[in-house]
Amino acid sequence: MNQPAMTAQPGPGRDPWLLLAPLSLADFVMIGAMLTSLSVYGAAMQAAFGWSETELGAGPVALLLGMSIGNLMVGPAMQRLGVRGTFAAGCALAAAGWLAAGSIANLWQFAIVMGIAGLGAGIATIVPGIALLTSAFHQRPGLAIALFIASCSLAATTMPIATGHLIDGAGWRGAFRIVAVAAACLVPVLFLLLPAGLATADPGAPADQAHGGGLARAAALRLPAFWLLTAVLTVSQLCMNGVMFNTIAFLGKHGVEHDTAIQLYSLTNFMSLPGLLVGGHLSDRLSARRMLAAIIAMQAIGTLALLGVELDSAAGLAATIAFVGLWGGVAGLPAQSGSLLLVELVGRRSYGTLLGIVFTINGFLGAVAPGLTGWLYELGGSYKLPFTLFTVLLLATALACLLIVPRPARQPAP
Repeated sequence: MNQPAMTAQPGPGRDPWLLLAPLSLADFVMIGAMLTSLSVYGAAMQAAFGWSETELGAGPVALLLGMSIGNLMVGPAMQRLGVRGTFAAGCALAAAGWLAAGSIANLWQFAIVMGIAGLGAGIATIVPGIALLTSAFHQRPGLAIALFIASCSLAATTMPIATGHLIDGAGWRGAFRIVAVAAACLVPVLFLLLPAGLATADPGAPADQAHGGGLARAAALRLPAFWLLTAVLTVSQLCMNGVMFNTIAFLGKHGVEHDTAIQLYSLTNFMSLPGLLVGGHLSDRLSARRMLAAIIAMQAIGTLALLGVELDSAAGLAATIAFVGLWGGVAGLPAQSGSLLLVELVGRRSYGTLLGIVFTINGFLGAVAPGLTGWLYELGGSYKLPFTLFTVLLLATALACLLIVPRPARQPAP
């Protein structure tokens, strides 16, 4: 006898908005204390090992590649382990990688353990979180996704500062181990608070919808608009990573004290919170593709403004405000608007699987950004070359967004 599809509800009679609590806890540990704090760890480790800018990029590259592989594994993992098992297993894997990072002795070991941690983080953060919220929220998934990504941004804002203090007090090896213990403690919390499975079908859907979903996925993969959206989001993420993992190093080379650089970096990440709230509000009123074009154009202007950041002159202060306000303000919006545009392109049946494909490609190619930025820095002798190149790529990508036109919805047969 066929079993009914599981619904992504936190529990009988409970508000699905409560799902944001455990998802936010996972964000604070695996996004805040791991992903966005890695540049803080990197500065301390570069001083300890004497790594070059290119070598320093090995850790972030491995972490992002691991996350990309994890994104691709989300679908099969949820089928085998369910929602709570997938999140718990990913968190445990991330904890193991971070614990091992506290004992590394060379660059290759660092890259390997970062890959393991990234694999776990990919399985237990953004892609499964968006899939879970899309399944649980049929009325306002855009707002739910915006709030979820906002929790990522809040984690990215606060945790690098906390990590800097943790490294000052316990050393970078001790900081790795403490964060690993926190991640391990989160494993049973995720297992207890998250639902068993996703809603795999809309109420009243026919039993053979799984086959229809396969046909929908195959048709979506033949859509040029799907691949153009994937390319747009990938370029945006590549340029975002190139700036994100090098902001503290850039500021340090331009005379900004390390603690001040961390605070400015965290303030920039904080600006994505109001940006997401505004974007979530506007997403119900404006075209997703036009919003995405405007967002990426602002990302380009903010990236260029970083080159003029100074704290001792009026022009430099204006550039600092532009970078913090524009780049920081839109940092979380490409994923939010892109996810909504993807729904318009492919519909809900194949959304989860195709979202994983987009994020996997996005992550794999975006993972080269830290190493690419370091190589371009050494080639040009400064950050002017990579940041200018990113600006040009983003402006071209913003124009390409206008070519992504969802096909008219097909009316169901009577």
